[in-house]
Amino acid sequence: MTDPTNETRSKPTGSTSGRSSSTPPEPPPPPSPPPAPPQPAAANGSTQQATAAVSSAVGEVRRRLIGGEQIVLVASAIIVAIVYFIFEFLLDYRVVSHFTVLLAVLALVAIWIHRWGHYDFGSGYRILVGALGLAIAVFAVLSLLAWIRVGGDSIDFLHLIARIIYWVTGIAAGYGAWLVFRSREA
Repeated sequence: MTDPTNETRSKPTGSTSGRSSSTPPEPPPPPSPPPAPPQPAAANGSTQQATAAVSSAVGEVRRRLIGGEQIVLVASAIIVAIVYFIFEFLLDYRVVSHFTVLLAVLALVAIWIHRWGHYDFGSGYRILVGALGLAIAVFAVLSLLAWIRVGGDSIDFLHLIARIIYWVTGIAAGYGAWLVFRSREA
């Protein structure tokens, strides 16, 4: 008798099935999945391009900046874009002072100018970014303490959300500034 693993199957001839009674019948092939609905070519391509552009920008920021600078940059951008522009400018809530927004913009500009090679601040860069970030944190903490002193009054829930975002990002900017100030490679 021969080993069944070494046998090759031959095609059935005539009316015989070609299978022996000991082999089980082969299962039918699984049904193919339904085709996906067609996507508009322009929307799919622009989404991929936007995703690639954002990914490239984030990769470039992570490559150029150390951790503390990334924290200060994101916190300052949130203060300017979300807290000031959305809540204060568009929704007309009084959340943050204009001086704090100016400090956040200066922190953004200082990081951009130094790390993208437009101007070299030298060893004063650590002090500059550290001072700007810590000043943002001090103003955020003073705002929190003043809010507590008057009894935690807010106009409505969105106003409270804007304040919480400001306080958290202000403290994050201070933490990032401390990391930049303590770093040796900036």
